Amino acid sequence: MCQNTLKEGGYKFSCPSCELVLTFDIVRHVLSSGGRTSEEDLNAVMDRVNQNFLNRPETGIRTCRVCGVNRKRDFTKSRKKKVVCNTCSRDRGRKVKYCWECRREWRGNGYKCGYEDCDWEEQQLLTLANCTTKTIAKVAGCPAVRACPRCGTLIQHEEKCKHMTCKCGCSFCFVCLKEKKGFGLWKCSPHDSTCPIAPRQKRIPNC
Repeated sequence: MCQNTLKEGGYKFSCPSCELVLTFDIVRHVLSSGGRTSEEDLNAVMDRVNQNFLNRPETGIRTCRVCGVNRKRDFTKSRKKKVVCNTCSRDRGRKVKYCWECRREWRGNGYKCGYEDCDWEEQQLLTLANCTTKTIAKVAGCPAVRACPRCGTLIQHEEKCKHMTCKCGCSFCFVCLKEKKGFGLWKCSPHDSTCPIAPRQKRIPNC
């Protein structure tokens, strides 16, 4: 179960019987009981858990490939892929911009970073096309992952109602994808009632 979770990019572990989310202390105890897993292997599992967490789009965290510093993206200032690495800029004495997705120094113009093998958009679309479905606000069959209608950030629905607020400030319905009109004004039905399911998204907004 642990290896499958890590292989699929997960960082949370659930009981296979009751689906209760287990803390990593419990997982570590199970893996280490009876000497079945060495300390080195346990540390490797922990490293993989941390890396899987950093790789999740909803965390807003990336590691710069040049300086190795983890940083959290400020979605209130930028909704684009091109961001500034302050550490590299300070070390080089000039403003260093890099691609938020492939984490290489920016060399293109506009929205494209300039690297043909930067397949972030393809990977995002694959996630949207292949994600599981779930019941949200009594609506069955809703995709569990959506792209924010405004900035394109992928968001995974975990619990509670269908109304969602992205880190960029966009509030929208996870089921029908309609944006909020104003304070307390939604284009769809109330948070706990049904509305038509918008089809799986086939493009990333802002691309």
